[in-house]
Amino acid sequence: MGKQYANRSGIKLLLYIFGIVVAAYILVFMPTPYVIYEPGSAEEIRPMVSIPSADTTENGAFMLTTVLRKNANIVSIVASTFDANAQISKNNLAGRSEKEYATEQLINMSDSQSNAMMAAYTHANVPFQVVTDKLVVIYNIPELETHNDFQSGDEILSVNGVKIEKYEDMAYALQNNRVGDTIRSTVLRKGKETVVSAQLIEIKDPEGKSRAALGLRLGIVQKVKADDPSKQITFSAGDIGGPSAGLMFTLEIYNQLTAGDLSKGYRIAGTGTVTPSGSVGIIGGVQHKIVAADRQRADIFFVPQDNYAEAKRKWEQIKSSMQLVPVKTVDEALDYLTQLPDKD
Repeated sequence: MGKQYANRSGIKLLLYIFGIVVAAYILVFMPTPYVIYEPGSAEEIRPMVSIPSADTTENGAFMLTTVLRKNANIVSIVASTFDANAQISKNNLAGRSEKEYATEQLINMSDSQSNAMMAAYTHANVPFQVVTDKLVVIYNIPELETHNDFQSGDEILSVNGVKIEKYEDMAYALQNNRVGDTIRSTVLRKGKETVVSAQLIEIKDPEGKSRAALGLRLGIVQKVKADDPSKQITFSAGDIGGPSAGLMFTLEIYNQLTAGDLSKGYRIAGTGTVTPSGSVGIIGGVQHKIVAADRQRADIFFVPQDNYAEAKRKWEQIKSSMQLVPVKTVDEALDYLTQLPDKD
């Protein structure tokens, strides 16, 4: 009798443990089709930018702002419903993998840095040149049935023996090939040269004309070179991705290229894409960036004009004391800072 009771107790214990394991998996580890967006960071840009002849006077700070994106589990979904600053969304990557999404964000950040350099050089009257640095595979275009061994993040070095230095080199390398041909390419993958093969597929250009192609979405990484090496900009932004730091990069670079302290002692955060000519464009997740900047005691927040209404709603909701400044161009931001009195 005692042995039977012990057996039943052992079975109950195993079932109990199994139930806990299943519950933990469902609540914590089971993937869901959702992601959660939250306020990220507000990070000072000065340590990310280096210029040999820089005027390093900066009593305040220029800060880029980020959005935290994380895959959601049941526990985090429930918790986020009680967080006014969290946003639950469908994890819609449009056919991309997480790695492909990350690669695209890093390419976008590279573009943002290049545009910021060009905008800052232009406004500071520093002559410069722009050259293509490399072509990077972002992903196979989901709508096309591609057949190749490329991976997201591959840097294309050659195709059919033709050295690839700019985008136009791809068309030249494939000009004598037809749909169905298999080509060989050398790529730089995780620091090592690797040979990959690919079958060319048929695509149509905007005029409806068919041609043979790889079916890849490529990112072009540019180098912006100052004619004066002492004014050459280098970045060390780590793994921060996305295009929205352009405006704030421009302001930090301009401050280092010109005499005086444009920050005037203020902690200045903001967001917005920037074009080489200095136009400031709309971005996503501005409500989260407002919160991130407020948490880091920013005095001023520059926001693209087209994001202003959304930003103002969150600014009012959190009762922030920051000055919320809408801008359409770099010139508007510079004019605002020029007229600003020094902070006490």
